[in-house]
Amino acid sequence: MAIRIVTTSTILVIGLVGAGCGVVGTTTTGGGEPDCEPVEDCPDNTGGHGGSDGSGGGGTGGSGTGGSGGTGGSGTGGSVAGQPLFWVEKGERTAEATRKPWSSWWYPLWEDTLFQGKNGEASTLEKYDVWAEKAGNTRTSAAAYERKELYQPRAASWSGLCDAWALASILEPEPTRSVTHGEVTFSVGDLKALLLKTYEKVPPLTLVGTRFDGEWDDVYEDVRPHELHRVIETELIGRKRAFIIDEDAGPEVWNEPAWKAITRVEKDEDDSTVAHVRTWLFLASPHVEDRNFVGTIEDSREYTYDLKGKWQGERFGVTSSAWTDRSQWDHPDYAIIVPDRIPRGSHNPQIRTELVDRIRGR
Repeated sequence: MAIRIVTTSTILVIGLVGAGCGVVGTTTTGGGEPDCEPVEDCPDNTGGHGGSDGSGGGGTGGSGTGGSGGTGGSGTGGSVAGQPLFWVEKGERTAEATRKPWSSWWYPLWEDTLFQGKNGEASTLEKYDVWAEKAGNTRTSAAAYERKELYQPRAASWSGLCDAWALASILEPEPTRSVTHGEVTFSVGDLKALLLKTYEKVPPLTLVGTRFDGEWDDVYEDVRPHELHRVIETELIGRKRAFIIDEDAGPEVWNEPAWKAITRVEKDEDDSTVAHVRTWLFLASPHVEDRNFVGTIEDSREYTYDLKGKWQGERFGVTSSAWTDRSQWDHPDYAIIVPDRIPRGSHNPQIRTELVDRIRGR
């Protein structure tokens, strides 16, 4: 999987297995070298990739560390031998994904609505089981399996299907109306729930940054600001594709798709090695009150940081960075690059992707 991002950060390959709202309980392995695009933006040497515990040695030619702190913030790792990782232009830029992610309920693991009917109406998976037998000529026990094997009434309050929703909302058209097959009617909420269940078990994805799972007073090992800026440059500006961030820098995981960004890059009046940046990220939110909600509930975050490097006219070659002001503790935990396509699967073996797609009319 080619990822158009240039960093010397810790890059982990993660599998969204047994996930909570994000990547809880994932397994990680060392990632391969990301592709660079354009070529002239690539450093000659990059640092090593971290393992699942955050360890990892330096890559060939350098450790990929260094970079002094910016104004009001602590220093973070940067380029090798001062070579620019990428270039930014002075001024304000706006970038937006071609497909705007849609909102959906995120189905906490402690909630029983996927398999337990309410107020005389069958649950989503009960409907799926009935339809599979009558129309799909397949006997399934999705509701029973979900109840017995996947339901976790004592799960963390924030654990659920945020990761699956974020992927589905970027890659799939939004279900906007109910569908009826014989005597079974699947609401918009049912269709979204089934779609999310087919995105909860996917191949490893590339994560930029390091997931933080300690306490608030511990040192954050999160995505560095120049890494986040580069993701914005390559994904939103270059590919016009949304990407995913864990918008909570603390131990909780809240994966949400970022679909729009506004960045403002300014020169420092006295220091030619600093660029001051203010970035607004626009996110889709999973906090819907109505399971049948159609559209996007928009959320936004504002971040400030200093890019370190060297100005050349109106262009700035970035070598490292530091979060500033309140963004030192309030910033994304990591970013996830979303490929053009991804094989889908469910932790519930009774849920078959092809049957879900037939229900959706795909």
